Amino acid sequence: NIINALQGLDKTYSNSEMVRKILRCLPISWMPKVTAIEEAKNLNVLALEDLLGSLMTHELSMQNKDDDEEKEKKKKKTFGGRPNKKFHQKGEASKLEEIICFECNKPGHYKSDCPRLKKKDLVKKKKKAMIATWDDSDESSSDEDSNEEVAQIALMALEEEEEEESDEVTYDELVLVVEKYSSMIASLKKKVKSLTNENDELKLAKEETSKEIEVDLLENEIAYLVKENKNLKEEIEGLKKTFSKFSNSSERLENLIGMQRCVFDKAGLGYEEMNN
Repeated sequence: NIINALQGLDKTYSNSEMVRKILRCLPISWMPKVTAIEEAKNLNVLALEDLLGSLMTHELSMQNKDDDEEKEKKKKKTFGGRPNKKFHQKGEASKLEEIICFECNKPGHYKSDCPRLKKKDLVKKKKKAMIATWDDSDESSSDEDSNEEVAQIALMALEEEEEEESDEVTYDELVLVVEKYSSMIASLKKKVKSLTNENDELKLAKEETSKEIEVDLLENEIAYLVKENKNLKEEIEGLKKTFSKFSNSSERLENLIGMQRCVFDKAGLGYEEMNN
């Protein structure tokens, strides 16, 4: 398209510039739609894909409306202003199926009613309007230089070369873009899911590590208490031995004291107690 051709000539525009230029290139019949977009959207952040999708939808609705109006006019001319509903439902469908368009080789319409011809005319009008207004000054445009002249020449060449550019091609490109972003979104969702699972695993590992650390601390505390208990037992055994020694000494002292004679006892060898 034109944007890609300009990029191939080293002429680049920001997203905001492209959005504004495309809106200025639209014909007068599109002014209500342009006004609605300018009032409802922020052109500084509006994505080019969103703008093109909105314009394509509006164009299709306008074409469908024009087709319905032309069919209604033909029916009025054919049936004197009072179309027969039964005939419209039964007979017209079978007749349109027999008609083959010489432009697109598809059944159901004449060449004069072919949507492809209408699209070609619409594209030519758009390209002429785009060539006339593309290089108008706006607030964010850069200074004029030699690249602008090259861009104008490229636009004139594109008008002659692109004879069969239609909305079908643009729609296909839009579908490709949607598929691309859909695959990217699916990939990002998988990545988010993977990261979430990894985060959950890390949380579990953290909990297990915390439990292991707690077990290690408890084991260390148990080992310390066992060692302290052992030391206390050894201390108790030592105290028991010391107490046992003191007990034996006390008994011996009592025995010695018991074996001593009273100071008033004068009995000895050859002593006989006298009875008065």
